Amino acid sequence: MQRLADFARRRPYVSLATKIDGNVSENSVQLKPILRRDRSILSHDAWKTIAKSLHISDRELEIIQGIFDDRKEFAIADELKISMHTVHTHLERLYRKLGVSSRIALVLCILSEYLSLLPPTL
Repeated sequence: MQRLADFARRRPYVSLATKIDGNVSENSVQLKPILRRDRSILSHDAWKTIAKSLHISDRELEIIQGIFDDRKEFAIADELKISMHTVHTHLERLYRKLGVSSRIALVLCILSEYLSLLPPTL
């Protein structure tokens, strides 16, 4: 389990050839992720409002936030200190509760709920 979690934290590496004064040298560059862990698409209050509206527990909300951050089940499990099986079970129950059958549908359902809770604009 720990090995899988370490694999999930690795950043992709790319080898770039650079030309300096006519000589070609290999450089190892680490790509940085576009989204950081401390950033979220929605505010804390928006997440809580969505959870209350859809009758989602705090743990289910944490798992949904992991899905929004594009994490795999083992990465979510490692972050929440629970087993992968528990994460999988929560996801299955969320799918049933929200009437969806995939991660993409889950994300769309949450965003749809968020948009429906916004006040109408003129």
